[in-house]
Amino acid sequence: MAIQQDSKPALPPRPIVANESGFSGCAKTPPSWLTALVHHNEGDKKHVHEFFLSRYFTNGPETVLICKKCHKRFILTTSISTTTNDSISQINVEHGMCVANNENYLHHLHTTISTKTNIASQCCYCSFTVNVVIQEPYIDNKIFDDLQKTRHIPTYSSMARKTNGVDNEPLINFFDTIETLSKIVENLLTKTDGSENPKSRININSKVFTQKIVYDSASKAFFDKLEYELADDQFFDPPLITKDYIIKLQQVSEEIDMKTMEISEKASREFNNKYEYKKPYNKLESILGTKYEQKQHRTISPFDPTNATRSPSPSCTTLGCVSDMDDKILEWAYTKAIEESPEKIPEYLQSIFEVSKERNSESLQQLVAVQKSLGNYTKDDVTEAYKTMNADPNVSDRQLIDAYNYYQTDSTSATKYRESLLIIGKYRRSELISNFLIEGGSNEVDMTDYFSDMPVGLDNIGNTCYLNSLLQYYFTIRNLREAVLSADTSSVNGLDNNWESFTSGGRKVSKSEVERAKKFLSLLRNLFINLMQTPQKSIAPDTDLAYLALVNAKNDDEYKETTKSPMDTSTNSDMVMDDSSPGPSAPATASAMNFSDSSSSPAEVEEVLMSGVSPNCADQGTLFRSNNGQYQTENETSNSHSLKGKEKEDNFSTEKPYGPELPDDSLTNTKEDKIKTASSMLFGKQQDVTECMDNVMFQLQAALKVTIPDQNGEQQNIVESLFYGQTRQFLNYKDQTGEPVQNIKEEQFNHLIVVVSEGRDLYDGLDVCFDTSTVEFDGTQAQRDVTLTRTPPILQIQVQRVQFDRSTSNVYKSNAYLRLEPTIYLDRYLDKNRLPLQERRKRAHEMKQEIELLQTELGDLTQDKTTLLPTVELLKFTSDFVQSIKNDDSNFIFDENFDWRLSEIEHERLRVNKRIDDIQHRITSLRNELKELYCDMKECAYRLYAVFIHSGQATFGHYWIYIYDFEKNRWLKYNDSYVTKVEDYEVFADTTGKTANPYCMVYVRAQDAQKLVDTICRRAK
Repeated sequence: MAIQQDSKPALPPRPIVANESGFSGCAKTPPSWLTALVHHNEGDKKHVHEFFLSRYFTNGPETVLICKKCHKRFILTTSISTTTNDSISQINVEHGMCVANNENYLHHLHTTISTKTNIASQCCYCSFTVNVVIQEPYIDNKIFDDLQKTRHIPTYSSMARKTNGVDNEPLINFFDTIETLSKIVENLLTKTDGSENPKSRININSKVFTQKIVYDSASKAFFDKLEYELADDQFFDPPLITKDYIIKLQQVSEEIDMKTMEISEKASREFNNKYEYKKPYNKLESILGTKYEQKQHRTISPFDPTNATRSPSPSCTTLGCVSDMDDKILEWAYTKAIEESPEKIPEYLQSIFEVSKERNSESLQQLVAVQKSLGNYTKDDVTEAYKTMNADPNVSDRQLIDAYNYYQTDSTSATKYRESLLIIGKYRRSELISNFLIEGGSNEVDMTDYFSDMPVGLDNIGNTCYLNSLLQYYFTIRNLREAVLSADTSSVNGLDNNWESFTSGGRKVSKSEVERAKKFLSLLRNLFINLMQTPQKSIAPDTDLAYLALVNAKNDDEYKETTKSPMDTSTNSDMVMDDSSPGPSAPATASAMNFSDSSSSPAEVEEVLMSGVSPNCADQGTLFRSNNGQYQTENETSNSHSLKGKEKEDNFSTEKPYGPELPDDSLTNTKEDKIKTASSMLFGKQQDVTECMDNVMFQLQAALKVTIPDQNGEQQNIVESLFYGQTRQFLNYKDQTGEPVQNIKEEQFNHLIVVVSEGRDLYDGLDVCFDTSTVEFDGTQAQRDVTLTRTPPILQIQVQRVQFDRSTSNVYKSNAYLRLEPTIYLDRYLDKNRLPLQERRKRAHEMKQEIELLQTELGDLTQDKTTLLPTVELLKFTSDFVQSIKNDDSNFIFDENFDWRLSEIEHERLRVNKRIDDIQHRITSLRNELKELYCDMKECAYRLYAVFIHSGQATFGHYWIYIYDFEKNRWLKYNDSYVTKVEDYEVFADTTGKTANPYCMVYVRAQDAQKLVDTICRRAK
């Protein structure tokens, strides 16, 4: 169905004004404003102005620029509003910076006037104004052109023709003409203001005049402009030299110089710049503040818009920026632009999108992703929307609605057409389309149609993309959702006086914490109801819900009595072990992990630890001791909420815990302020978003009273029953007498932590958590083993990607590809298989050690440490180079063993090449053997159910989640407001070279998958 325009003309979509090189479009940074100035040619032949500073007009408040090409004068003045602070005004005037813009000190100049003769712009930050008056040249350029037509310009080619007797050019040299006219003007300038001028004359028949100027219409027009009078074949000087006339002569003198400079360049003749005309950009930098941070930190200063090294970028120009500005400036410019002109978001977002592709910029790509998650769109999206609707952009709103009603009968594509109509309606700012989608037709959907077969999205209310993913994840867990929906929230506003404290996560929970948790639960319940019943495609989470999820009780004014982190178990006075849970403000840090692996090195890259303490990371010096220094009873159970592999750790202090702690309350008084602060801190920081998960989980534990029996028949909180497993740790060593000792400790966990590195799959990461390892304990070597005594129905695996590089003291994100498995088997880690698999685990450990040694050797062979070239290529280059010298130079000195040595180099190259092949084959063989080692153990199966994705760097980024629909066998992508079906390959794609990769995977017990997970839950009111 192609939609054609009806007979009644309809209003076209609101056009987007093209921001080419002028002052139209959004406000500009000073460099972009100056770029627009050099292209300002209203009504004239287009050219790029080549400005020089006037040599005469230098002492006034104005900055006078003259263009070498068109000879126009641009008289620039600046000022500061009288209401602006004097000190600020002084700083602006002297240094050109905008001190009111503390983000980058650049003015944001809005142009209010842009005509042929005048440009006026004002900064929206500090009321700094710049005004430009444009004056036409006193001598029309046509006069210079006419003079040039009848006079020749000597070039190398013309001189060659003259030497060969071929010369058809005019006899008069244009340079002679222009230089003589310049001397005449200079002579007039020696006269003083108001002086009587004797009737000096210029005879047009004199030898000098006929040989250097010659009388014709062009020369007569020049003298006429200087107010000379022609009588009896003589030009007579003006009778009176006034101040205004002197100014005109000064302008003419500079115009002659500009013409001479221009023609000299064309004729490859050196211009005698006796007056030292200077480029204006040094001065303009101090006046306008054109200095800025460049994307590659080059030192091209001052900013010259005509510099050929700066390639133009229309997309940057659209944002009021220039092509080599840093990404941070472009992000700031985009934010300002959409704030001031929200109706132009498609144009500005398109520009950011284009620049992100040109630069392959991660930060700009994240900005685009976040903006799209907020419902914004690009011009390309608009074009695609019209294409989807098969509609001409000029059709009426009513025709588009009719087309939508026609198309949406195809239930499999209804969402696609609705999205297209929504984009077009926003782009046109059409009330008709907006009202239709909000109130009419298919917006109130029948819950039996396709829309009910898709989940509802969650709108991003300000850097809450991670929280949205987390809430969607919890909503799809059937038992948890039902517990929330059926929870008693009647006592939200207070608990009865008979309330007694209880323990959760190994510590007592205060009354105020329960009250806070009840409020959170009530708001979460409302959200879950809306997710089930709303006919909308997406809804916004309640602000208070986001507040309680993102801001922990420690930083909440209403709950100051809570002095401990919600998940902090350090209050257990019976234990001095590092057993604190990963609370939202007290994640585990390495100060409590004071033994070190023998393989660790201070030079190694160490991890920035996420929240949680692992049995593999506990301080073995205090692990089994009580306050009186005695060992605890064997098999004592404690609570820890994560299990983390021992991976080249080192000791470092943790006096102050990590976590998204808010600044002083005086700076964040309102909930909105705290949400903004907390969400911005969570925006991209992996260790902090993990704490958000712990904060939410703690509040669910504190508020929900629903319990179910565990495997031993004991009552468990619903959260513990779903997410908590238990490990058993064995520590074998010899005491001071040489007697063997075995200590056993059991711990609970709610997530495992794996560390990524190149060439590692998920099993490799899990093996590090459970493999036998050697640790230092009480001054001796101890062997440590960890097994699973109880597996959780839902297994959460955090990927440790945020790491710390000691050599640079920088935090960075590892983007190493981690291969995911659709199904994993935990049999090899179960406690019941510890002894039966002892030999297999030993063999696996030996093979992995061999692989590690081989990979180290492979790295040494494949890259020379000095040249960073592949060793094989380096040897070949050496051999070829020496051989080429010998071949080219017959006098090349070499001894009798030269050929033998050359052959030895070749022999070494072949040996290294063979060794590399052998190592690669051996690694492949070992990996295949490892895969086969446990292939017969598939009883404890877990299916991949959810994958949290982080796209970006260590300190910023965007989040979304993939969740598997077991009922319909499909993957769904939850990206804030948008929920779409995706193919399997997108979830399991090789992410090598990309910054979007998994940072948390959730596996569900295979036999209970459909019972535990209910992805689609839509119910009519």
